[in-house]
Amino acid sequence: MNETPRRWPVYGGVGFACVLAVIASAEAQQTAKTTAQGVFTEAQATRGQKAYMESCARCHAEDLLGASGPALVGDFFTNRFVGSNVQEIVKTIQRSMPQEAPDSLGTPMYVDIVSFILKSNFSPVGSSELPTDAQALQQIQVAKP
Repeated sequence: MNETPRRWPVYGGVGFACVLAVIASAEAQQTAKTTAQGVFTEAQATRGQKAYMESCARCHAEDLLGASGPALVGDFFTNRFVGSNVQEIVKTIQRSMPQEAPDSLGTPMYVDIVSFILKSNFSPVGSSELPTDAQALQQIQVAKP
């Protein structure tokens, strides 16, 4: 008995790979969080508001509508960050703010400020704090308010 091993036809292997990719994508979407799911606490947003008033309000205004710096609520925020992840917001602010001393507030304070900005853009409060871990923040998508 000279039996030839069975092989997947090329199109079958490609089809199988596509099915696996679709399954992996669906699983990733199910496990990913969005800011619409309440990813920060009221206490964290309150700490963020205090830090914002001390370090950001002089340029971005107390109401976040912008003064010498851009607005951090409304269309500017939506157009800039919706569809990205929370880590991108943290990195953007950390790299450039406060203008006279970028990356000087420490990651926990930047994350608190981001929670205040999210709340100011109508993201709901949740039961757990926004994490300070970069990988965890990358898993949270910014949803349209």
